[in-house]
Amino acid sequence: MKNAINAEYDVAPPRGFIDKILSSQRRKLFDAFTAFKQGDNNGSVLNVRVALPDDAADHGDYLFAWSGPQQRANITTFHLGTPAGNRRQPSGDMRLPYDDGEFDWVVCNEVIERVGDFGKQFALVQELARVSGKGLFVTTANRRYPIEFNTRLPFLHWLPRKWWWRALKWSGRNRSAAASKLNLVDAAALYKFASLLPGKPEHDVGHKRVFGIKAHFFLMVRKEKD
Repeated sequence: MKNAINAEYDVAPPRGFIDKILSSQRRKLFDAFTAFKQGDNNGSVLNVRVALPDDAADHGDYLFAWSGPQQRANITTFHLGTPAGNRRQPSGDMRLPYDDGEFDWVVCNEVIERVGDFGKQFALVQELARVSGKGLFVTTANRRYPIEFNTRLPFLHWLPRKWWWRALKWSGRNRSAAASKLNLVDAAALYKFASLLPGKPEHDVGHKRVFGIKAHFFLMVRKEKD
């Protein structure tokens, strides 16, 4: 039995307009992951999450909440920077306390934008690939979408990053304003991460739209040929 980190699995009901959009998008992303597994309901899944700052609303563990009982039994949830059994991951360290290929599938929803700069983001993708046996699935909001879903603010994230972080501080979102806390990516960055992985595994980036505009991306890396 693999060690798991206790998590709050309930998904909060959507409140405002943006929350309703996010809930719909997350359901689509969940369905996309289900399709990516191609019916493998018995494979082990590592669900990598991250502790959010005080000014960011936690959406709950929708992967666990929306999975059936059979799938839930195969899910291990791990939070970056928290203990795993008798091992602790240092803050900012992207290494995962698991063996190579220990899980069939690895999922990382809305995390990559919160771990730091490009180097740390790629380090995380490397680790996700290392511990996955069949494939990994990474989701993130599109940094070019008019609404920034983490802060719920429109357009400000289109500013040069230094100005955007200052605007977040002025709006009271101090912890999200740090470069190490929120660093948005786009499809090109996801393709770049995958192309740099050892062995150049098969990969692609999908998307889900809101009002006709690409709002969320998902990176799919398959390590096992059909």
